[in-house]
Amino acid sequence: MNVSTDIVEVEIIWKVWEWCSEAYIRYGRKLTFPANTDPIKTYQWRYVKSIAKKFDEWEFDEPTSRRFIDIAIERSKMLGIMHKGLAALHQGNLLDICYKILQEESSGNDQLIDSLVDSRKWVVGRVNGSDTIEILLDKSNPDAFCNLVKWHQASKLSELYLSLSKSCGRAIKKLENTNERKLLPSMARLYKIRNNFYQDVSNQKRSKEILGKDCKVSCQ
Repeated sequence: MNVSTDIVEVEIIWKVWEWCSEAYIRYGRKLTFPANTDPIKTYQWRYVKSIAKKFDEWEFDEPTSRRFIDIAIERSKMLGIMHKGLAALHQGNLLDICYKILQEESSGNDQLIDSLVDSRKWVVGRVNGSDTIEILLDKSNPDAFCNLVKWHQASKLSELYLSLSKSCGRAIKKLENTNERKLLPSMARLYKIRNNFYQDVSNQKRSKEILGKDCKVSCQ
C-alpha cells in the first residue's frame, strides 16, 4: 500500500473501511460511525486504522486484504462476537490467527494453481490443435475408457481442472448415463470445488489466465 509504518494515509483508511463495510453487509450487518461525530475521532476509526496498518505491514494487495477481512468476519462469527463489529477483530490475537489462516490458504491455493497449470499443459500437448472435446472422448479401442477418464484416473487431470474447464464440462455431460461417468467426480462435487476455489477473487483471475476461453468464470 506504500504507507509509512507510523502514518496511514486517510484515503487508505477510508478504502479499508469501504472493504470492511461491504464485507459486513454480505454477512448481514452494517458498519456505521456514531451520529454527529467526526469519524476520525471515533473508536471505529481507530479499529479500521489499525487494520490498515496491518495490511501495510504485511504488504497485502486489495484482493488479499479483502480475503483477510472475510476470514476475520467468519472467525468472529464462529466465536459469537460478530455483533461487536470491528472491535471483535481486535479481541485477543484474532488478527494474527486470521493471518495464519490466510497464509495456509495461500499455500493451498498455490498447489491448486500448479495442478491447474499441469493439467492444462497435458491437455494442450495432446489436443495439438484438434477439437478438445473429441480428444477427451476419444478411445484407443471400443472397450477402452475415453481419454478424459483415463487421464483423470492417472492424475493427469485434477478435479479442479475438471471443475473449471468448459471443455471437460461438456465432455462429462456427453458421458451421462454411462459407466464411465461413474468414474468421474459428481457435478455436485465439481460445483463445490469450483465454488470454494473462487471464494478467493484472485483465483478467478489466475484461472482465466491459465485456461483462457476454456475457463468457467463463475460458480454456475
